[in-house]
Amino acid sequence: MALTVLALLGGMPSALADPSLDSLALAQQRAADALEAVTVWRGPTSGPKASPGKVIAFIAEDLRNGGIAGALRGAQEAAKVVGWTVTVYDVAGSDAGRQQALRNVQILHPDGVIFGGFNAQNYAPWIDNVVGLGIVVVGWHAAFEPGFVPGTQLFTNVASSAREVALAAASFAVVKSGGTAGVVIFTDSRFAVAQAKADDMATIIRNCAGCKLLSIEDLNLDQVQAEMPARLASLDRRFGDAWTVSLGINDLYYDAMASIPDARADLINISAGDGSRSALLRVGTGLGQTATVAEPLNLEGWQLIDELNRAFHNEMPSGYAPHARLLTPDALTGTVGEDFTYDPPNNYRQMYRQIWGRE
Repeated sequence: MALTVLALLGGMPSALADPSLDSLALAQQRAADALEAVTVWRGPTSGPKASPGKVIAFIAEDLRNGGIAGALRGAQEAAKVVGWTVTVYDVAGSDAGRQQALRNVQILHPDGVIFGGFNAQNYAPWIDNVVGLGIVVVGWHAAFEPGFVPGTQLFTNVASSAREVALAAASFAVVKSGGTAGVVIFTDSRFAVAQAKADDMATIIRNCAGCKLLSIEDLNLDQVQAEMPARLASLDRRFGDAWTVSLGINDLYYDAMASIPDARADLINISAGDGSRSALLRVGTGLGQTATVAEPLNLEGWQLIDELNRAFHNEMPSGYAPHARLLTPDALTGTVGEDFTYDPPNNYRQMYRQIWGRE
């Protein structure tokens, strides 16, 4: 069984709402837990054998998002192992592209569909329709939390716990600032998972006696490159030196900051997901980003294939929720390869191969 969020974050859900607790000490414990290396496999150890020849459609919300791109790479890698074909539809964040992709997938009539990075509940009627045609649908970051998604026939949602990720990022901000952070949070309220992360991070900052939440900035991920320069200038005018920490629900905010020549170099920039290549490069060099909470994206791609295989055999979802890890410069060694991707050394490829009969 996977570690639960409560175990990882101290076992006290009330800690989110109780400002009387020692916020700095609690943040230090959360950050220490999130920094622990992931070396032991806590996912499934049994399941159905995989048959070749399946066709899978991966509908990506936006492949400029390193998290979605990383999960896709993992799914493609795993699909090759079992002899499946993956057809990719990148909607590039547009409603028109999304609707066209949904129509194209129905024409393709694949065996399975992966929703990559958008809210399954918004597309429940479409999911109902294709499930009625015998097509299995799974999600990656298709809801706030992993697993069952109420109101949909999504087989399961693959993700690390969004709360785990958010609390790790915000707690590290408190620790890194010595309990005196002046924080701006960047979010994209179009996505339930993003807003939930922002809300949890805001609660942690508000519960820190010496910290101050300056602003929550709602900035669409697909507009961040165009809008970030003006937004940063406005924030500097409003808050000046009182602004010491930024928290983003995704690394894309810091991709945009890195391209702005006069962006402030003194900010502590921490991302609550997803551990993109560009983010890990910035963290490793110490330029433009202090830390990211990285999900094991490649592993999650393998899990997507495993969950589809379980559905094809009329079995239950695995129930696995991979542990995200807080990555700072010191934590990169041994977990990040030369290609700057987070890939935990927990033997997940071999474990899935054994389950599928592909040793």
